[in-house]
Order: sequence, then C-alpha cells, then structure tokens
Amino acid sequence: MATLGSRMVNEPSPITTEPTDFALQGHRPCQHCGYDLVGTPIERAVDLEIAMIRCPECGNLNPLIGTPPLGPFAQRAAMVGTLVRLLLIGLTSIILWTVAFNSVEEWGKSMYRSQANQGLVAFFQSNGDTPEEQQALEVVHEDDATLGEVITVLKLYQKRTDSKYDFGELFQSQITPLLTVVFILGVVWSLLLLPQRWIRAAVAAVVVGMLAAGAGVASLFASKPLDLLVQDLPMAAYDPDRLPSFVAESGMERLFAFDGAGLVVITLVISSVLARPLTRGAFRLLVPLEHLSGVEVLWKADGLPMPSPTPSKDQPTVES
Repeated sequence: MATLGSRMVNEPSPITTEPTDFALQGHRPCQHCGYDLVGTPIERAVDLEIAMIRCPECGNLNPLIGTPPLGPFAQRAAMVGTLVRLLLIGLTSIILWTVAFNSVEEWGKSMYRSQANQGLVAFFQSNGDTPEEQQALEVVHEDDATLGEVITVLKLYQKRTDSKYDFGELFQSQITPLLTVVFILGVVWSLLLLPQRWIRAAVAAVVVGMLAAGAGVASLFASKPLDLLVQDLPMAAYDPDRLPSFVAESGMERLFAFDGAGLVVITLVISSVLARPLTRGAFRLLVPLEHLSGVEVLWKADGLPMPSPTPSKDQPTVES
C-alpha cells in the first residue's frame, strides 16, 4: 500500500491497467483534483489486482478501495455551503459599508470631544487675541454666519493650540469600537474569500471601504455645505443654549471627514494584511502540525508550503 500511495502522487501514473466492462455508478471525488468520477470507466491494475479509475480531468489513477463515495446529498451540501458563503460575504459587505460610512462622521465628533475640554467652546465664545482671530470670531457671532466661516475659526484654533490633541480621550470615544469592527470585518472578509490570494481579498476589502467612506464624505458634505447658515443647523432649534457646542461639533465633523475616511481605509489595509498570517499562526499554535491538512487552503491560497513536523533524531528512517 505504501508503494501505491507513493505512486498516486506521481503524474502520470506508471501503473499498468486494462479496461473492464464496468463504469462507476456512484459519486466519488478524484483524490488529486476533486473531479466527480461518476460514469468513468473502471480499469483493472494488472500488477496490483485491484480496480482503478483514471480521472478524465487530471489523468491520475484512483483505487476504488479507501475512496469514500459521495452521494447526491454531498453535492447539495456543497451547493448550500456555497450559498451560505456568498450570503456571509454579502452580509459582511453591508456591515462594512455601514460602519465605514458612519466612521467618517464619528471621527469628527471624536476630535471635537477630545478638544472640548481644552477650551474649544470657550474660544468660540471669546473675542480672540490676534487680529485674524478677532475678525473670524466677529463674523461667526453674526446671525448670518455660515458653516464655512465656522471651519475657518476651527482652523485658527488648531493653529493656536499647535494641534495638541487628547488622544487618551479620543480613543475612549465611539471611534475605537467602530475601528475595531472594521478590523474584524477585514479579517473575516479575507478568510471568506479563500481560496483567492490575500492580495485580491485585500484589494476587494479596500475598494468596498473606499466606496463606503467616500459615500460617507459625500453625504456629510451634501447635508452640511459650507454655505449652510449656522442658524439652520438641525440641532440649533432644539437647544439654543448649546448652539456654540453644536456649531463647533458640526464644523469638526466636516473638517476631519477625509481623516475619518482615511483611517477606515488604513484599518482595512492592516487587517487584510494581517488576517491570514494571524490565522495561520493561531492554527499552528493550537493544532498539531500533523492535523493541519484540513486547513491547508490557508497556505496553498497564498502559495506557501504546508508546515510539516520536524522528524525526531531518534526516529528510524524507512527507505522505499
């Protein structure tokens, strides 16, 4: 049997066969390429005295002994598995689109919260120190101030504080769980697209992320154009006392929209690059090497050799 097993991996097989009058009735996969051998003529191995089937797809011989038959149920199960996989890919795409879309606006809100305690709102209510600040703040305090003039004040504040952000408070905001979800979705996406190479899965994930983030930026810019009057902001009518806070937050959302979009795309790139190495490392850590054949696609999809256990020095060598 050892000789037969070693010959089966060679192509074409050197085993001499002769035809018979029978053909395979059941469903069996080729042990080399997975082709369904149903209806294939059965041959007899002259030297081995066993029935063999030559795969019409790859040309290799398959012994009828030890080959588990496949019934119609297996084909239906494979079809259901494919449909479930496509459904998961679609669901992942929808969730990724939603999270990336919302992350654009949330990044601006997080930036506002990180600077709110550093005097941002107080700066809006002040008269400014430099002539440039005084002129910009005077315009903002008027009734016909626009969102574009608010963003001008925000830029002056960024310049004044030398862009020193409270990153501790920034990453305690809602943007952290959103980016975590984006990272997980990038990993799941890369694994769902097996056996495609990782680079194709990464490109697909980044394209979806860029489209979603771009749609988020476009939606934000359309709902809050630069010529929008501050008094017309949706939240201004609900709580006039907090108008300066609302104005500053709305301006920060638009000011940092592209930063939020870029952060989503960068997170997707990182997760797509690390997804399969992390998964392969987890399997090597948790599963014995001799039992990794069930997940060999993780290595073969990216053109990597399967890990093999290191032979023991005391293990005797058997020559064929």
